[in-house]
Amino acid sequence: MLKKLIGVLLSAAMLAGVLSGCSGTVEENPGSQEAEAKTESVNGTAETGSEAAETNELVEIDWYVDLPYWTWTGQGFGDDLTSQMIMEATGVKINFIVPASDDSEQLTAMIASDSLPDVMTVEGWWDNNSRMLTYQMATEGYIWSFNDLMEQYCPEMKDNIRQDVFDWYAEADGKTYLLPNFAYSSEDLNEGEQLVPNGCITIRQDLYEAIGSPDMSTPEGFLDACLKVKNEVKQYNGQDIIPIQLYEGVGSSISWLAQYFATPYEDENGNYLYDFTQENYKEAIQFLNKAYHMGLITDANFSDTRDLVNEKIASGRVFCQITAPQDFVASMQSLYDTDPKAVYVPVVLKNSKGEDPVLQDIRGFGWLTTCVSKKTEHPEAVARLVNWLLSDEGQIATTFGKEGVTYTMQDDGKIVYTEEYEQAMADNDTKKYGLSAMNLLANYAFTRHYESESKDPKILATVDTYIKRPMAQYSYDFSAQGLKLDPADPRKAEMSQLSVKISEFRTSTIAELVTVSEDSFESKYQQAVDALNGMGLEKLIEYNNDGFQNAKKALGIERSWPPYLK
Repeated sequence: MLKKLIGVLLSAAMLAGVLSGCSGTVEENPGSQEAEAKTESVNGTAETGSEAAETNELVEIDWYVDLPYWTWTGQGFGDDLTSQMIMEATGVKINFIVPASDDSEQLTAMIASDSLPDVMTVEGWWDNNSRMLTYQMATEGYIWSFNDLMEQYCPEMKDNIRQDVFDWYAEADGKTYLLPNFAYSSEDLNEGEQLVPNGCITIRQDLYEAIGSPDMSTPEGFLDACLKVKNEVKQYNGQDIIPIQLYEGVGSSISWLAQYFATPYEDENGNYLYDFTQENYKEAIQFLNKAYHMGLITDANFSDTRDLVNEKIASGRVFCQITAPQDFVASMQSLYDTDPKAVYVPVVLKNSKGEDPVLQDIRGFGWLTTCVSKKTEHPEAVARLVNWLLSDEGQIATTFGKEGVTYTMQDDGKIVYTEEYEQAMADNDTKKYGLSAMNLLANYAFTRHYESESKDPKILATVDTYIKRPMAQYSYDFSAQGLKLDPADPRKAEMSQLSVKISEFRTSTIAELVTVSEDSFESKYQQAVDALNGMGLEKLIEYNNDGFQNAKKALGIERSWPPYLK
């Protein structure tokens, strides 16, 4: 059963506080086929004087991250400050494993051969694929529930989980097998708070001013401004300007653009709406079609990798980017270092009806999801590690480093970096600290409250929380859109296969619709809608609507689409 599900889900490449130490002593590594028994000296124990086990031995575990581009951004685990703090506090040394490609073949092989590593992290996202995979793995005894892991090895972890997020991930048996990173618990949000959006349309301010700062709020005005940059500015540092740069894979850019075009996901009766068939979504694709035929988008967009997008932004060639700015901070900072005037600012683009954008905020139930294998020989050590990473102390340590070394805590509860770390940032010599290298269980909704308002002009001009701040007024909670599908639903396998089939069709069809002749767009779009209906789209919408209603019930709300809440 599980292998059949793997074929369905993974063939699509997974589409899209104080430290509370756990009781017991650190286990000695008895050895395994994956790693020989090794013991290494740890210089001291957790500085908090907590109940973390005192030991001179390290337990080594394997942690698989199903993202080929993920890397430990410090000097290497065990060599930088962050990893040393993790080892000292938990007695655990981590060997990270990443695949060579993003087709999930390595994860599939590990599951099929029953050789799972101690800990696994996969993308969760909105399509519920990881949730279904995890449910099947749970029912067949491949992974621990965190409920059982806590009860048997680390009851203190209950104080460090965010209960609403934990409950969201609960399966039909009432137990939770996944823990996300970058989830937003109500415990960490201020009342009535509007967060910045996830995706955002940004433009080079200096190039915008060079063409006279025209109105870009309408589709026509936006495209005309991009064309002006192309025809009048033409080049930057001897290279042709890229008027519009889309995100890798294009699909994410379409989704974010559709939000600027206020594409609803709920009707007036509270039922789930499928985006592709909505008029505003169609207008968003047609907008890109027009941009393509104006020479504002090139064919390269459809094959650009993230590395290529980073290179183009860093080179200064990109005027407008429809991306997630948080993924390109380093590139924007590299550009800033060579040209402080080359900064990106958000732009408010509206649809042809003049409706305000309705953007998905960065709230939600996470990006990556982590589970613990039943094959681990060290469940107690893994529980202790996870508990510390979830704790307030662990979150602060892995985000900001060590007090007195990389930061000081101010009387107002805000953190300020030390001169030592400020100098390291100025010298681009921060790998020895490894701050934020451990992001797999990061809770930014919590740690952001410790951030001081930056005075560094480069930070203010390149970090997404500053760049996107003006768009918070258009940004809302889309959590219910993520659906809460019942893994025990008898339709699950059929709908999973249908979802993969439809997603693959959409990927190729959207690329065709963007590049098809303008005269043929209407007929090609209608052909695509007809094809989707022929595949069984109506059944998928009905299935997703059940998940949508379940999600709203879990969230305690009757309506979700923001305009209906005003």
